Amino acid sequence: MNFNKKLPVFFHIPKCAGTYINNRCFSFFQQSFGGKSCYHIDVLKDGVITYRLLCTSDKDLCRDYIPINKTCYQINFEDLRLGELNLFLLRVADAGFGTYKKDIYSLLPENIKPYEFLCLREPYLRTQSLYSYIQSSQSSHEDTNYKFGDMSFVDYLNSSQLEGSWLIRKFLKIPNRIPITEEHFKKTCDILNKMLVFGMEDIDESLFKVFMECYGMDCRSIAAKVYDNKTKEKINTPFNSLDERTKTAFLNQTYWDKKLYEKYIH
Repeated sequence: MNFNKKLPVFFHIPKCAGTYINNRCFSFFQQSFGGKSCYHIDVLKDGVITYRLLCTSDKDLCRDYIPINKTCYQINFEDLRLGELNLFLLRVADAGFGTYKKDIYSLLPENIKPYEFLCLREPYLRTQSLYSYIQSSQSSHEDTNYKFGDMSFVDYLNSSQLEGSWLIRKFLKIPNRIPITEEHFKKTCDILNKMLVFGMEDIDESLFKVFMECYGMDCRSIAAKVYDNKTKEKINTPFNSLDERTKTAFLNQTYWDKKLYEKYIH
């Protein structure tokens, strides 16, 4: 297992440029490994993608790895043997936000220090993107596809289904029935204070920093092919065009999301 002292660990918040970041990192590393086969390996727990490994392997992958295509595989967490892989980036999916330390960090060598990073998006823009994606054919492979039925975007903003305090709840494993407090906010900040946190407009510069810190590699000289994953027919309703009742409902439900965003993205 050929580790550097720092391992990039990306915490993927849905609809916060996760596909762009994943593909850009994969393209960078693929061009930096001298022709070796690079893989995406999704690690499943109870049938849910919880982690993704960007890696190479000195040997052919064993039959525990289920091929999806030439570069993508899946494996169950209990069958994972990190020692068989040359891991260069770990992605933590939202299903792993509350378990990554006891799960996958426990499999890393003691001399490896995770270099954690995360991208935040302005809450209203993220909400528009999330609603558009769920209500589109692009999410047909998801359990949540079209879960809002005939509910309009404005109806969604006024409904109990509107996400609120998403990041806090995921990191601290707090169910929706429990109100979020200032103490929960502070505990989440304690986690984020140890990470590189950046906004959508700073993705490329932030990734260059990650690669330089972990690998001493200036990725600005590497051309990266990135596939577009933008949702078609995206909702584009300016916040100021909403009625006052809807504005208030949204701001109340996403109070802690906005507070986190304003604290870390200036």
